[in-house]
Amino acid sequence: MGVGEKHAIFYNNYKHTKLTKIYEKNLKKRKKLKKKYPLINFVKNENDIYKDKDIKLISIASYDNFHYKQIVKAAKYKKNIFVEKPICLFLSELKKINLAIKKSNIKLGCNFVLRKNNQFIKIKNIYDKKILGKPFFIEGDYNYGRLNKITKGWRGKIPFYSVTHGGAIHMIDLILWFLKELPYEVKAEGNKIVTHKSKFKFNDFSVGILKFKSGLIAKISSNFGSVTPHHHAFKIFGTKGSIYSDLRGAVLFKNRDQKIKPKLFKLETSFRQKTQVIKNFVDDLILKKNIVIKSNFREIMNSMLISLCIEKSIKTKKTIKIDYKNIKLYE
Repeated sequence: MGVGEKHAIFYNNYKHTKLTKIYEKNLKKRKKLKKKYPLINFVKNENDIYKDKDIKLISIASYDNFHYKQIVKAAKYKKNIFVEKPICLFLSELKKINLAIKKSNIKLGCNFVLRKNNQFIKIKNIYDKKILGKPFFIEGDYNYGRLNKITKGWRGKIPFYSVTHGGAIHMIDLILWFLKELPYEVKAEGNKIVTHKSKFKFNDFSVGILKFKSGLIAKISSNFGSVTPHHHAFKIFGTKGSIYSDLRGAVLFKNRDQKIKPKLFKLETSFRQKTQVIKNFVDDLILKKNIVIKSNFREIMNSMLISLCIEKSIKTKKTIKIDYKNIKLYE
C-alpha cells in the first residue's frame, strides 16, 4: 500500500474518523495488510467503497495514472476526497476534475506537505516580516535522490510519469504560498541523462522558469537523479536580504559585505508532515470551515495547472502562457 498506509494509520487512530474499508489492488500487499489490520474490511473491488453510503471521505494514494479517474468517480458518488499529488497528468483531466468537484459540491484536499513543515513556516515568517525586502528571484529545487524509485519501481512502469508532477509541484505550491501573485508564463527544459541506460523512458530532470507581472522570476526544478539525500532546496533573493535553505539548515544574509558573517540557524528539515495536512482537511470538513477548503482547492488547481504548463513547454520547446481562465475555479 506504500504511502497509502500513512493515510490508513491516521484515519484508524484519529478521534474524528473511523477507517472502515481499504482497496489494495496488489494481492500480496493485501494479504500482508490484512494480518496487520485484522479489523479493517479489505475489499476486492474499489466500487464497494464508492457505493458505501456510510463513507463520507475517500483517500486516494494509488499510482499517479489512476488519480484522475478515481477522483471523478468519488465525486460522482459525492465523497469528499483527499488525494496524493498529482491530481492528474493532463490538462483535459484537470478540466474534468474541476467540473466534477463543482457538480458534486464535495471537497478535495491534496498532500502539499511543505506548508506544514517547520523549516518553511519559519522562513515564511521571515519573508512576511519584509526582512528580505522586495523579492526578485526565487529558486525551489526538489532533489529526490532515490534513483531506484524510477528505474525499478512503479514510476517507470506506468504509461506516463512526470518528475515535475511527482516532485517539483511541491516547490510550485511552496512558492505560490509565499507569494500573492501567480506566474503568467513558463519556459521549461528537461533531460534524462542520469537514467539514459535504464528502462525508465521519461525525463528524470526538469527545470522551469516562471515569470510574474511584478518582474519577479522563479526557477523550479525536479531532480530525481541527484546524488543527494531527498530534500528541498529553497532560496529567496530580495532587495534587503537573501535566505538559503537546504539539508544543512538555513542562512540569512542581510549585508553584501563578506566580512560580516551571515546569520545561521538550524531548521527542522523533515518533510514528513503528511498526517498534519490530512488532519487539517478532516477538521475543516467537520468544523465546516469552507473558506479554508475553497482556498486550498484553488491553490491545488493553480499548482497543477502550472505543473502541466511546465510539461507542455518541455514537450513543445516553447514558452507557454498560463491561462487561469481555462480552469474556472468555483467561488
